Amino acid sequence: MTREEAKEELWAIKRMKRSNKPIELEVERIMTKATKMTAGYDIISTSGGHNSKIEDAIVKLEEYWERLSNIVKKELDYKNHSLDKVEQIKSRTLREILIYYFFMDFTLEKTAEQIGKSYQWTYELYKSALDEYAKIL
Repeated sequence: MTREEAKEELWAIKRMKRSNKPIELEVERIMTKATKMTAGYDIISTSGGHNSKIEDAIVKLEEYWERLSNIVKKELDYKNHSLDKVEQIKSRTLREILIYYFFMDFTLEKTAEQIGKSYQWTYELYKSALDEYAKIL
């Protein structure tokens, strides 16, 4: 595997996390809306209350939770596979760089702060970390 292929494999983790964000926000929005609802009864209604806003919100939430849990399960499987590979890298610093940057979604600047190195040095270490990751089968 080349450095670019290693980078692409790890970037998939960042993309997954970012693509899940809209679903997480929609679940949060529906939850917020649902917790503000109060049950009401319409004595004249012939529908038996089956079309209430609360029931609709619950159905939507169940759909989103199922969708989100499936996505998260796939993401976790992928992350675990990649993390297993990262943990095989001998250098603790190189492992930390990949974990901060790809798994914790830090920027390289923030990663540099975390490991106590300059940005320039962290960038060089990042390239070395990708090279080490690429060597792992």
